[in-house]
Amino acid sequence: MTIHFNSKQSLVNYINAANSSPLTVDELDFGTPQPTAGTWREGLVNANTAIKITAKEASVFQGSRVICYDRLNLPDLSTLANGLSVKCYQPATNFDVLPALFRRYGIVLSKEDFIEEPFAHDGANPTPCVFKAKPGAIGWTGQLTVMSQSGSAVLGQHLTQAALPGLNYPVTGDGSQGSALTYLYGYDFTAYKSTLENYQVGTKLGAADTALLAAIKAIDTNAGKSLWNLDPASTAWSLEGAEVVYSGINSNVLPTNQSYKYALGLLLKATNITPPGVCYLHYDDPFDPNEV
Repeated sequence: MTIHFNSKQSLVNYINAANSSPLTVDELDFGTPQPTAGTWREGLVNANTAIKITAKEASVFQGSRVICYDRLNLPDLSTLANGLSVKCYQPATNFDVLPALFRRYGIVLSKEDFIEEPFAHDGANPTPCVFKAKPGAIGWTGQLTVMSQSGSAVLGQHLTQAALPGLNYPVTGDGSQGSALTYLYGYDFTAYKSTLENYQVGTKLGAADTALLAAIKAIDTNAGKSLWNLDPASTAWSLEGAEVVYSGINSNVLPTNQSYKYALGLLLKATNITPPGVCYLHYDDPFDPNEV
């Protein structure tokens, strides 16, 4: 056996090395290991364990074979390293300590070989974490104590997706047709507060919303100033069919201009290609010299 592979792989590696065979773990069924001590094999083989391996139906091999080998004594691992000590982040069971053991010493302990037990650190103190081999463990016998204490989380274990679908512009579409979100971001619609504040979430804009159209045209000083419209057939700069998705006190969870007290969010219709998405019209209370 070896400490750097899981038990089944380690055993198959030894079988292949001794027989020049091409066996793989996936094509074998493994029986329950049995001690040779106290059996007819004791004294005949220089090994402490016997196990039957059987070729699976899909294997190029067939039949079964009893293999004799040495399971390792767990306490010997501690002797190899003059004691085992690791750092682990918030373990809940002894199995949570296994990755830290591998990172520190390169020791692979297969979960299927051990009994899972609850485990937690005793504050900041090193805490004994015990691993008990199952009676039918393929690789090990006995039990092992590892001293574990609180450590940092391993970033790579938590950030499993390293290839990200971005960074992307936070706009609708690919940005090639502009963005309703950014287009009106910096405009101040305070002068038209009485028009904007009457809109309720869920309202769909139509031909009657000429006052809102006039307000946008009056404030807009850019390319769309003369292009905004209420034409149902238009696929550019059209307010017709837009839905009110926000209306009221500005919120820091929205992609709005936080310099303003109020915001009116309009989701332009899907067929409006330029500019696409949601636009926010920002406004404040009119200036009051007596307000404090």
